[in-house]
Amino acid sequence: MITLLQLDYFRRLAATEHITQTAKELYISQTALSSMIIGLEKELGVKLFDRSKRSIRLNQAGRLYLQYVNEVFSALENGRTALHELTESAEHQVSLTVGSPQVWLNMIRDFRHQCPEYSIKQHSRTLEGLTDSLRSMTTDFVIAGLEEVPDPSFEHVVLKTDSVYLCVPKSHRLVGREKVWLRELEDEPYIDLPVGAPWRTYCAELFSRAGVNIRRVLECDASIRSALIDSEFGVALTSSSAYEVDMLKPNCYIPVADAFATREMALFWNPKKYMSKAAHSFREFCADYWTKKA
Repeated sequence: MITLLQLDYFRRLAATEHITQTAKELYISQTALSSMIIGLEKELGVKLFDRSKRSIRLNQAGRLYLQYVNEVFSALENGRTALHELTESAEHQVSLTVGSPQVWLNMIRDFRHQCPEYSIKQHSRTLEGLTDSLRSMTTDFVIAGLEEVPDPSFEHVVLKTDSVYLCVPKSHRLVGREKVWLRELEDEPYIDLPVGAPWRTYCAELFSRAGVNIRRVLECDASIRSALIDSEFGVALTSSSAYEVDMLKPNCYIPVADAFATREMALFWNPKKYMSKAAHSFREFCADYWTKKA
């Protein structure tokens, strides 16, 4: 008989493909882990891993079986959450993961005003972390660019279309311009976000499409970009959402003229994750919020 413990060990080993590391994480011996996996393979009548003297790799059968094993644990987690929410306050909490939380401040604030009985647990993640948080079901929702969460198993609703602005200090030569083209930034000192930030990845694609090689002079956290721009360290691209909340004040914003410099922002969720009452309300609020603002 196949046990849940065997399935748990299998999926953990599938994630690392490393006997020593997995055994250490599980606080068991390598022999005990290997025996568990071999027993599972015997029960199934098929090898799940390809083995050599120095490595172990999940094979085609293993990858197929892993999908079903993940379904089992997803169902168990959903069941646990549903039971928990019968007696705990989680029914009144929604978790949200975003790349740049500051730009969604007004929407989150307005949701709290409309639904004060619900609380929001907000996380920030790298681009890779956005998808991972949905896949692992550690968050209810992710807000990201439409192209930034490519997994078709997730559902989404488009919230708004962001345009792009160039942010410069008040003394900059471009202040007063109605629009600016990306090609004009070729020789400008550019302040970028850290590697992995969703906005950095998006801007890199814009520069690539425009054929621009930026002169990156600094990488920093989003919270200090405004001060650095104001101190004339360089310039930076930002979104219309950031412009709406004046996230980079006291600097000046100039619209980017390139037609492709737009970004559809969407609310994503994993349909396999149990959705609480608060999460249902938040999803409906977000879709309606931006429809009214359009």
